[in-house]
Amino acid sequence: MTVNAAIDNFPCLLIKIYMRFFFLALFCLLSAACGTTKDSAKPALKIVAVTPRYMETEQFKRIAEYMTGKENPGRRVIMRTNPRQRNGYYFVLTLNRNVRTLPADVYVQGEFYTSKSLDMQTHRFEFPSILPNTREIFIGLTGNDWPQKDAIPAAWRFTIKNSRGEILAQEQSYLWSL
Repeated sequence: MTVNAAIDNFPCLLIKIYMRFFFLALFCLLSAACGTTKDSAKPALKIVAVTPRYMETEQFKRIAEYMTGKENPGRRVIMRTNPRQRNGYYFVLTLNRNVRTLPADVYVQGEFYTSKSLDMQTHRFEFPSILPNTREIFIGLTGNDWPQKDAIPAAWRFTIKNSRGEILAQEQSYLWSL
């Protein structure tokens, strides 16, 4: 190759080098942009559904309990107004994410209007220290808080709060808003 031919190809060689650099820079920029989207953050906590129902003690018994005599919640988070009583009216709260992802300082505040009293009942439910792998939370009005098997709550509201009182999620019945 002669000197004249090399000089003639020099602009093409520069263009190739600049194009490679441009595409490499563009690729790095797009890769960085795709890796830092907001989708990687946890979604906001939501109570997806609340299923109310009366439950008996037998619905909580497992085989291990017959052997040990101690209640085994299994893969359930169960919180009751009276922990020694299992019969009662339960609200099964279904979250949009696993309870293990919740901060350590959260609790559930339950507010109810029942046929027992015209006044609103308010209860604070603390999470157990060891949480199973589930999205459901069983909240029970048990013992003296729910003595009637066939009664139905008039209205309810559940609020998940942190220790500073900030609301993380909330769900209420239709009648609560009236």
